Amino acid sequence: MILGKLSKMPWYLRLIMFVLVAAVLCAGFRYLVTSGTRNETKELSKEIAELRSRNALAQVASQRLNEFRALYKARQEEYEELKALLPEQRELTMVLQGIQDRARNNGLVLRKFTPKDDLQQENYSGKKIEVNVTSSFASLRAFFEQLAHYQRIVSITNFELHQSAQQSPTTTVEARFDLTAYYVSAERLQKSANPQAAGSGGQASAPAPQPAK
Repeated sequence: MILGKLSKMPWYLRLIMFVLVAAVLCAGFRYLVTSGTRNETKELSKEIAELRSRNALAQVASQRLNEFRALYKARQEEYEELKALLPEQRELTMVLQGIQDRARNNGLVLRKFTPKDDLQQENYSGKKIEVNVTSSFASLRAFFEQLAHYQRIVSITNFELHQSAQQSPTTTVEARFDLTAYYVSAERLQKSANPQAAGSGGQASAPAPQPAK
């Protein structure tokens, strides 16, 4: 009966009815069958976006970690080099004796070799000595050249030079200066070897002293 009525309708009305029925069927299929799949797809897209963001952060963290490792290695190598130049406190007497021997071997007469207050820094210390010598100018220059190439870190400050009152072939000048021999204490060596036990305060390390020139 319905088919009979449809056959009597104009063709364009039948076309409209077929389109509407097809639209209803498609909408029902989309709602009943594919809605769950579409929701799962949305959730997966969100998870993928989060994973991509986490992956980008992980790559940045990995790069920073590699940079810190390289920096730590460089600092360890620098520390090992400086440790060879900075004696321990128990070796300081030998260092000072070596300086006096160099002075005498170059013809300097030590008038004064008096210890003063130690210089205290975060990562190293310095034994300051007040020195008075008499010698020829050539001998004094040779002594300073040896100190410049000394295998320990020393510095010369407060330098004063005067003509000697009594001139001789080996005595032409009188010099006064403060000599500082740098060293590292056993406590600081232990802290450097065990940085975690020493605690991380985030403070920058004090710059290492430079050899005298």
